[in-house]
Amino acid sequence: MQVIVLGGIARVGKTEVADILELEALELGKNPLRISFSTPLKQACAEKHGYQDPRKFKEDMPDIYRKECQELGASARANDEDHWVNLWLKLVSAEQKKELQQPVIDSDWKETVIICDDCRYPNELAAVKQFGAITMFILKGKREVAESDAPWRAHESEWMAQKIEAGHPDYEDMFDWTLVNDKGIDELEEKLELRSPHLLGDSPARFTDVCTCAECKAFKCDIQAEELLEGLKTACQEIQKDDDMSDHIKNKLLEHFEDIIDQVENGDMSIQDLFGQEWWQMFKEEHDNDDKEEPEDDDDDNANDGLT
Repeated sequence: MQVIVLGGIARVGKTEVADILELEALELGKNPLRISFSTPLKQACAEKHGYQDPRKFKEDMPDIYRKECQELGASARANDEDHWVNLWLKLVSAEQKKELQQPVIDSDWKETVIICDDCRYPNELAAVKQFGAITMFILKGKREVAESDAPWRAHESEWMAQKIEAGHPDYEDMFDWTLVNDKGIDELEEKLELRSPHLLGDSPARFTDVCTCAECKAFKCDIQAEELLEGLKTACQEIQKDDDMSDHIKNKLLEHFEDIIDQVENGDMSIQDLFGQEWWQMFKEEHDNDDKEEPEDDDDDNANDGLT
């Protein structure tokens, strides 16, 4: 069984990401199931208002739906912070048991993929590790999300996501993956299509140690061109201030970095191109050649002249 858990501020697109992953899982011949932490909560709120289907309740009375869910959720957590987490664990454990007991017909066996699209609290993140879950945080990037200044944004269920979104140092690296969703559904689908083999357990890397090379980290963190350019420009400033570096090496590095900046800004180079091994091998070979051609220091020449 594979478990994928999504986090992010409200209205950032977690449901859309879950929808795409569900379709990708189906295409891979897996059995995707949506089980959110709020699944039992939504059901309880819907039944309170005479609805059997929480989605219908949300559609008919969206304001009441959100208010009721937040109030009931907070009330139960006040008595036991793991109340909803424990209910979620029971649901997922039951599906895991079903998966193990399913009959194999004509050598056909479908792996279950649990997709949870509403991780909002640190104890939820801790709990999902019991199933070896992959966690992904959806960032809004440059997009302005709907109702960004609505009063319900101040609810405790938004606190963790808001701190991660803001880059709070105490909330870094809480999720395994991050994904920026600010350029529309087409790009979102393209990004998830590239990542789905890893997220859905169809990649061999799932069974090995996580790679920490720059290319993989950029892929998992969904580094944006703006972040890359900012880092390169800062690097150029630091190079210029480095008194221990020779002018020759300094000029060659600045030439390379400025060339990268121009290519990224013009769209001629992608982030994956930059972190790819072939590009850095080319850079290293050019740098080695530059070292061989570096002019000798005049003082050394004079010193040698004096010895002859």
